[in-house]
Amino acid sequence: MYLFTDCNITNDLRKKSFNFFRNLFAIILIYLCLYANIIYAKDINIIDVKVVGNQRIETDTILSISRLDKGKIYSEEQINESLQLLNATTYFETVDLQINEKVLIIKVKENPTINTINFEGNSILKDENLIKLISTSERQTFSLSRIERDSEKIAEAYVSSGRISAQVSPKIIKRTDNRVDLVFEISEGRVTEIEKITFIGNRNFSETRLRGIIASKQTGLFRSLIKSDTFIKDRLEYDFQLLKEFYINRGFINFEIISSSVDMTRTKDAFLINIAIEEGQKYKFGEISILTTDKSIDLKRLTKLNKIKVDSDYDPRKLNKLIEELEINLSKTRNNFIKVTQDILPDDNNLKINININLVKSDRLFVERIDVEGNATTLDEVIRQKFDFVEGDPFNIRKIQDASDKIRSLGFFSEVNITTREGSTREQVIIDVKLTEKATGSLGLGAGYNSSDGSVFTFNINERNFLGRGQTVDLALSSSSVERQMTLGLEDPSFLGRNLLLGISFGRKTSTPYAVPLTVENSFFAPKIQFPLSGNSKLTIIYRFDEDKTKLSSSSSVTSPLISSDIGEKAKSGAIFSYDLNKTNSITRPTAGFKFQLKQETNGLGGDIKYMKSGLGFKTYNSLFSDDVILASDINAGIISGNDAGVINRFSLGGDKLRGFRNYGIGPVDNNYSGSDSNGDPLGGKMFAAVNLEASFPIGIPEEYGVFGGIFIGAGSVWGLDNVVSGASTIDDSAKIRAAAGVSLFWDTVIGPLRFNFSRPIKKETYDIIENFRFTVDTRF
Repeated sequence: MYLFTDCNITNDLRKKSFNFFRNLFAIILIYLCLYANIIYAKDINIIDVKVVGNQRIETDTILSISRLDKGKIYSEEQINESLQLLNATTYFETVDLQINEKVLIIKVKENPTINTINFEGNSILKDENLIKLISTSERQTFSLSRIERDSEKIAEAYVSSGRISAQVSPKIIKRTDNRVDLVFEISEGRVTEIEKITFIGNRNFSETRLRGIIASKQTGLFRSLIKSDTFIKDRLEYDFQLLKEFYINRGFINFEIISSSVDMTRTKDAFLINIAIEEGQKYKFGEISILTTDKSIDLKRLTKLNKIKVDSDYDPRKLNKLIEELEINLSKTRNNFIKVTQDILPDDNNLKINININLVKSDRLFVERIDVEGNATTLDEVIRQKFDFVEGDPFNIRKIQDASDKIRSLGFFSEVNITTREGSTREQVIIDVKLTEKATGSLGLGAGYNSSDGSVFTFNINERNFLGRGQTVDLALSSSSVERQMTLGLEDPSFLGRNLLLGISFGRKTSTPYAVPLTVENSFFAPKIQFPLSGNSKLTIIYRFDEDKTKLSSSSSVTSPLISSDIGEKAKSGAIFSYDLNKTNSITRPTAGFKFQLKQETNGLGGDIKYMKSGLGFKTYNSLFSDDVILASDINAGIISGNDAGVINRFSLGGDKLRGFRNYGIGPVDNNYSGSDSNGDPLGGKMFAAVNLEASFPIGIPEEYGVFGGIFIGAGSVWGLDNVVSGASTIDDSAKIRAAAGVSLFWDTVIGPLRFNFSRPIKKETYDIIENFRFTVDTRF
């Protein structure tokens, strides 16, 4: 029993002892932790601050950055913040703070300065272009993070140029005095081109046609001449936009791009682009209704402006043109506060688009003022003249858009941004015009070749915004085997602040026309005035004074008396009236519409020569098979009244005017005298007429090469003389038709458009001068 009891007592004592020591240990541990925290959080009285290791950066600068000063008390947290501030400057490679007996020592190792920056391995992008991309500069403190960002920028520039495999490696070369040379070693790699562009889902247009629409192109044999075959990712979005516009403008209003993929070839050296599309159904125009509740608007008159035919292919461009004409007409009739809106109502059952054009009264808004910014060179008045309204006039958003287009068409600005904001009252609007100017002067050297007339070399100096007034000054020199010419021209397209062009040109020309045994030295002076009659037509009035010195060419000793009568000095003074109407759908590459010109020249306003010369030209354009085939017809005719014109002023045919015959190759000739090719002296004629029909079309070569085929046929004649007697002979000046047909090869190259004509006469005279092949090129570089 005692043994049991003693055992229990012993166990209790042991437990109590264990608990006591455990509690004592916990108390000691807590005390030590609190003591450590108290020591750590203790403020430090800094009696002095020293900077060690700096060579280039002043001690005061480092102290200022650290925000530490001697004789002050700082916490550990404040000292740590100072360390972070010094590291954030990028001035130092390392920074260390030490406290030794209340003395704070700032130990730094400065980053080196950049001595020079060089690029190695680059040839596509030049040094001057690369230096503009990077933020690092010479005599700047070395920063590894900045250099890495610069390397990425250079690589991105190469990716934008199609070289996605380009690599950029920065290399640091240490120099004395803690300086380094920075070298960007560049491996440009090869251009990653587009090997194939494939379309899926196209039923109405061929792949060849669609590839011609987009900006990206397939690669080909002439890779160095075609830059659009380089793959650029950002260009794809633009391609999608072009495709959508192409389809919608042809009535496919539900067109969608389903998907696209860009894959590398197996050899990893080119891209394959696949574009899946859904064309949808083709819609036509249905009923177009012009609606309004305003009784002051003459709906009958406005309805007559609608020239869109029902069941014609839907084209939103035609609708926009109609709305523009409506807005212009409303503005002219002082219906200024009418808003034109449109409701597009698709009829899916009949595949038609019915349209309601609503004329609704809008809020009365007036133009308070027009603010122009960014035109450091161009005068304000040149820009303001492009607005068809002034301060105080009713506000019209269509006129704002027109003004924007007119300002862009000047070619003086790289960016044109027109915005509106509320004026001093709710009924007033302020128009802000923000511009970015670009260079408007040019220096050009040119070369041309014509298989009939030989080589042509040109030199041109042009300034399109002379003294910021929007005026054009042009000096042109040209020289060829048959002609030398110098002209100086000045034009002001906004004379007296109106839509009125005033110009003047003068110069000197020496020419020896092929087949005509004369050399003509001509000096001329020609002021002109031009103004629009409508949106598509203009009238030009020119006064021209010519002084001609005519003599036999060095290769001719005798000539026809009908030509020799022109030898000598003669002055010509006359007026020229020209009416031009352009109804084509494009200025540069028309596929529809027509051009018409009527020209009247009257000479005898002084001078030695009196005659009248009239001419007209009419050219139409049409297209077939979704614009793949373009048809053109060209009709030209002219007549001279009066008997003083002379051979140099009469009409001639051949060359580009009638293919298949050389310049001055057809018409009345004096066979008693040996002209070029022993075919007699050409005399020209007082009347002419010519008709040319041609078609251009793809010939199976990818459209990105710009190679197309063509066929043509033409017929014409030159006839009529005042005097048909040469010695004992009578000249045949009757209207004898000549005709020729042939094929053409068109090639748009980086040096200009080339055209090769192969032709054969269908109907000719024995004395005509034939030209079976004609090659033309017009280059500018």
